[in-house]
Amino acid sequence: MSFEIQTANMDTKGREIAQKQTPQFAEYSPDLEKIKEKASQKEFDNLIVIGNGGSITSFRAYLYAFLSEIDKDVRLVTTMDPDYLNRLSRELEAENTLVVPVSKSGETVGVLEALMFFMEKGYEIFPVTSDNDGALKSIVEREGLDWVEHPEIGGRFTGAAETALVPAALAGMDVDEIRSGAEDMYEKLEPGKENAACDLAEKLFEAEENGFTDILTPFYSTRMFGFYPLFVQLMHETVCKEGEGQTVYGDLGPEYQHHTNQRMFGGKENIVPLFFRTETHEHAQITIPEGLKDVKVRGRELGELERNSYSRALKSEYTGVKHALGNDGRPYATLTLEELSYSSGGELVAFMQYLAVYSAWFRGVNPFNQPDVEKSKQIGFEERFK
Repeated sequence: MSFEIQTANMDTKGREIAQKQTPQFAEYSPDLEKIKEKASQKEFDNLIVIGNGGSITSFRAYLYAFLSEIDKDVRLVTTMDPDYLNRLSRELEAENTLVVPVSKSGETVGVLEALMFFMEKGYEIFPVTSDNDGALKSIVEREGLDWVEHPEIGGRFTGAAETALVPAALAGMDVDEIRSGAEDMYEKLEPGKENAACDLAEKLFEAEENGFTDILTPFYSTRMFGFYPLFVQLMHETVCKEGEGQTVYGDLGPEYQHHTNQRMFGGKENIVPLFFRTETHEHAQITIPEGLKDVKVRGRELGELERNSYSRALKSEYTGVKHALGNDGRPYATLTLEELSYSSGGELVAFMQYLAVYSAWFRGVNPFNQPDVEKSKQIGFEERFK
């Protein structure tokens, strides 16, 4: 495992969960050769990926992590906001742009509306959707579009399947390594084994039982921050049912310290932080101009910072919060990636998936449905015709 998890002031009671079967997402094997072959056949400079929720959160995690290694201009569309759509059409010409709408059901209206915007303007379309009677599959058939089949797995659990790997391959990422990392993690975390995901899930459950109903997720890495929306979706949609589950929110570190630390230390004592960080950063040394070295800051001179790297400064900010929590005897957990690579990115996605599943199992809820999301979608659809 390419990362470690540390916890403090988080106890467990050794709770047992009924023996569960390996989830479908951990047993499914995508056709990587077909994915890479399809990607190699497309010629484009710009990539637009349209999706909502699980159709896009895993790919966004990979995109943020490996943006500096991508030679395509990649944009994400999660809205039908005309201001944003028009801006994209002005910035990305149709003749060298590929549009990839992703929807398991093929019935996500916002995805279809955004798709219509780009189809009307002549963009090449390459959908990922299920082989069903959904609207997106109907569009594929009527327009004779090339497409990739979405697996019969809930979107939020497809970070190591076609849903995320097709756009990742199109963007030039190493999908073999992403998948390899995920498979290694799936094996380590399968039900019946003592494992880190089950252990952390139990500790978070015990924290909730003790009144810590909120999970704060500071990310001390801009490259890891794309995993934040994925983690929120996995925990909310997988766990929060039948009155169960914790609320997850977060921000970049140290930015959140300038607003949410006041809430955490001074407000209601119901927050358990789960820090995400990495030891892998580009090296950059802090340098102070000679004429500014004697400027006073917090009782020291500015020039004293010069011996530090920026990565050490970032770690110091995290350490300050961690020690403040420890001094107050408050619970917290830290997930630290040793390195951020395609393989470890796949591992982290798989870990988050299993963490959510174990969290649901500890609470006795079904991890694989989302019974309360459809009502507002239907109301919103009907509102369009009033």
